[in-house]
Amino acid sequence: MKTLKNRTKTFIAGIVALTVAFFLITPKIFSNKPEPSNTEATAAATESKVATDVFVVKRETVTDELQTTGTIAANQEVDLVSEVARKLVRAYAREGSYVGQGTLLFKLDDADLLAKKRKIALQEKLAKLDEKRFRELLSTEAVNQQEYDKILTNLNVLEAELAMVDVELAKTEIRAPFAGRLGLKRVDVGAYVTPATVLSSFDDVSRVEVNFTIPEKYASDVRPGQSIRFMTENSNRPFVGNVTATEPKLEANTRSLLVKAVSDNRSGKLVPGSSARISFALHVAQDGILIPTEALIPNAKGYSLFRLNHGKAERRDVKTGSRTKGTVQILDGLSIGDTVLTTNLLRLDTGVPVTASTTN
Repeated sequence: MKTLKNRTKTFIAGIVALTVAFFLITPKIFSNKPEPSNTEATAAATESKVATDVFVVKRETVTDELQTTGTIAANQEVDLVSEVARKLVRAYAREGSYVGQGTLLFKLDDADLLAKKRKIALQEKLAKLDEKRFRELLSTEAVNQQEYDKILTNLNVLEAELAMVDVELAKTEIRAPFAGRLGLKRVDVGAYVTPATVLSSFDDVSRVEVNFTIPEKYASDVRPGQSIRFMTENSNRPFVGNVTATEPKLEANTRSLLVKAVSDNRSGKLVPGSSARISFALHVAQDGILIPTEALIPNAKGYSLFRLNHGKAERRDVKTGSRTKGTVQILDGLSIGDTVLTTNLLRLDTGVPVTASTTN
């Protein structure tokens, strides 16, 4: 009886073992998925790396340029006016013509002054004869010193009056104060002009001034002799100039420094009054670092980027400097030879393995 029971238990245990084995082996037999090979395991590990473009930092010359706008002005410019109120009788120079210094441009009526000069000249001639005669009489003591001094004083007064008339006559001639170009006439011949009447403008445009302002933070970086580059709306080619002077103090309202540069204009391409787009080099660094702007990541402190460190990404905070089109200067946080990651930045973090797809 006991033998029969033992056999029954053994049979039941065998059935259970076979059932368990069936359920364990059957999924593998009917499964379509093969066991992963070593090559596929390696590919899976590679897929976990983030592909990114990289930029290798090189030593470059970095020019810190300031972009600003300015105004072009003539080297010298004046409004031609008369010192006296008289009628304009003649205009000598053609409008827009270039004339040398001292050229007669306008003539005012001087008829009364010429008549006055002739009268005084006749009186002076008589006074000279009287002075000569009394000087001879004084040598023989025929007249006393007081009488001779009176005649001499009269002669001196007439000579002074004659000199005054010559001054008045000179004021009826408006001459070019320097070599330059005459503007358009504001009055016509025959008009009565006063010191408040502008006859024309007169400008020296052989050279031009370029006046511009720079922010307060760069005020100490400007020195006479520094070079500037600028362009105007009426010309596509760049012009150059040199800083000649600055204001000794900042403008109180804008906290900016007024700077004056001078540029040659013998070609006549630069027109006073036009605007200028100015590029002003402040600093030149021979061992600067420039990276693509897309590598920068804004953060609460400023900017950061990812650097390649033994095949993994490493976040670095950096200090930026001047910017150009497509690049930015790094002042602190990178060294020459570092490799910067430039793409797939949203998938990166410190310690994430990366694979470089391209380099600069």
